[in-house]
Amino acid sequence: MPSPRHASVVILLLAAGEGHRFGGAKQLADLAGEPMARRVARTLLGADMPVLVVTGAYADDVEAILDDLPLGIRRCEDWQLGMGQSLATGARELMHAFPEASAALVYLADQPMVDMPLLDRMIQRHHEAPDRILATAQHDVQGPPVLFPRDCFDALASLSGAHGARSLLQQHASRVEVFSSQNGIDVDTPEDLRRVHVALAVESRKS
Repeated sequence: MPSPRHASVVILLLAAGEGHRFGGAKQLADLAGEPMARRVARTLLGADMPVLVVTGAYADDVEAILDDLPLGIRRCEDWQLGMGQSLATGARELMHAFPEASAALVYLADQPMVDMPLLDRMIQRHHEAPDRILATAQHDVQGPPVLFPRDCFDALASLSGAHGARSLLQQHASRVEVFSSQNGIDVDTPEDLRRVHVALAVESRKS
């Protein structure tokens, strides 16, 4: 992992959920012969930023598939309380491990269609306007990936419950900038996973 002393933006990858709607450990779902959480983490490492993964449900199995990757892992012991809890756990670890980080880019392990050009635009915008919160939106719904600047870290570390950082986006709406995302499929159900398989097959034929 890159040296924490020189970190700017750190990717906070949330992989702690139980996958109730999916019916099991979607982090381990196979995508082209690779577990989904590993595929996402490996792709994000290509952005040349530190990656910190928060595990919870199925932690032993998820950590095992990430074991050889150059990233940090922090286990959320009370993941059952919701995404806010795992996000707070990750934020506290980020503040400890990367004291000079300028921002946290929150990403979900169930978003396997990583749009690297989108992330590049968000990072560039952060360097231009470091006080802005940068969110993505599909069909006018804001959500991850979301970039939170350093002054939001304490608020992230205080989150709890099931609603993640939505309350922060609402509270700071005046400084939120939104980036449109066209391929950010969240794998919440087996049908979503089938859609991702189709999208990957299309990409493969184009390449």
